[in-house]
Amino acid sequence: MNRLWLSVFSVGLLLVGCSEDDAKTESHETPPEEKAEAEQQNEKKLKKRDVYIESPQAVDDRDLTEVGKPHRDEDGKVKLLAISTSGEQISVGPFKVTLEEAKLMNYSPSPDLIDFFHGFTSKESNFNYVKLKIKVENTSDETLNFSPVSVLETNEGEKKSYEDDFYLEELYGDFESGEKRFGQMGFILEKTEAEKPRVD
Repeated sequence: MNRLWLSVFSVGLLLVGCSEDDAKTESHETPPEEKAEAEQQNEKKLKKRDVYIESPQAVDDRDLTEVGKPHRDEDGKVKLLAISTSGEQISVGPFKVTLEEAKLMNYSPSPDLIDFFHGFTSKESNFNYVKLKIKVENTSDETLNFSPVSVLETNEGEKKSYEDDFYLEELYGDFESGEKRFGQMGFILEKTEAEKPRVD
């Protein structure tokens, strides 16, 4: 199982970035009041992105830290199969990416969510998935396009791309200079199995 966590965090490739500084004119300087207001707006945006947002597609598993333990809420039932809380931080170009937590879980969604998973798996009523809790920061002076997970590959060779993420928290895309994002990504595993995967 440890090999799964080593190969799970395949960090995304830095895509082509583009600067939005082209619209600036050399003769125009921003008044101090506008600078202060822009900084306040940016600070609010950062604080908003650094709080936990419960996914409407998955069970709230924040308190689930004991392997083998099941948990249930209105979104369904999960059982924790493996967990890693390494807090590993790596740099990809000007981006700092921190993997705060990785969990492998078995999930039986509530009946009202099963249709949502038709586009992600043929086993929509019960499946294993890996959830990554990630922080991303653009340390450059430019707006750049980035995905913290470009390809996720398990030790059994199963591959998932960022397009397979069902948490839909927009952790990929254009990052403004200095922008930070915090959130989760979830990838359904079709081939990678764990012992006793079904939720009881």
